[in-house]
Amino acid sequence: MGASGWSYSVAYQPDVAAALRQLRQDVYDRGEYYREEPDPTHALAEDEFRATLDPAHDDSGINEFLLNDWRAAQRRPRPVDPDSLLAAQPYSGTHSVIDMVDGVSDEPTACTVSPLTGEQLLAYFGTVHPTPDQVLAWMKSFDPYPIRERWEGVYVVSYVDGRPDQIHFTGFSGD
Repeated sequence: MGASGWSYSVAYQPDVAAALRQLRQDVYDRGEYYREEPDPTHALAEDEFRATLDPAHDDSGINEFLLNDWRAAQRRPRPVDPDSLLAAQPYSGTHSVIDMVDGVSDEPTACTVSPLTGEQLLAYFGTVHPTPDQVLAWMKSFDPYPIRERWEGVYVVSYVDGRPDQIHFTGFSGD
């Protein structure tokens, strides 16, 4: 499928980690994420699943691999919140901010959002206090690869009349 870009803006609060946790929950509650199609074999009992396997593959180890994969899928949690959703579909992710499961970090790190540096703020916006319109325009054309890898997000605080106004989150995630 490939990664998907995502962007969100929320009202400013001093605790960026709390804002991110709330945003992840809001995105989950709204259903604004990629959801894997359910595999019909996961509804089968183990003996029913075994009956679907090709006996010609018994000696090759393929059937044992398929059975172990099926058992692992049976142990995955049923989604009830952002974290269990991500755990239920570990191979694809959610293609949303929900994938930023490890919260906020000072430096770009997998599954986190981190701030732009002062130099990056100046390069992108000409100021360390960009306006919401500047950040929104930047997010529309955001190319993460010079500054972030897939599964790494970024956040920017925007300002109105010199005061923090919004926190903007953007990134690319999912497979």
